[in-house]
Amino acid sequence: MTDAQMMTLALAIIIPLSLLLYSNSRITEAKETLRAEIRAETAELKGKISAETAELKAEISGIMAGIERLEAKLTIHELEHHRR
Repeated sequence: MTDAQMMTLALAIIIPLSLLLYSNSRITEAKETLRAEIRAETAELKGKISAETAELKAEISGIMAGIERLEAKLTIHELEHHRR
């Protein structure tokens, strides 16, 4: 085998392997970036969900208090006007 053939064979192996390694490092970098972004978005969504849940709980408490007031008024009305 001549030197030119050895060089061609070496380049035929080295160039694709180096490109593969470069590609893998780029893919790994992209995966890490995406994972970091997903973690950040997840944390943000959890914060929003917690805030909205707290708002809904407060609203439900207000509605329940209103229902209890109406029930009390109904009971008073029944006692005052529907005596036997």
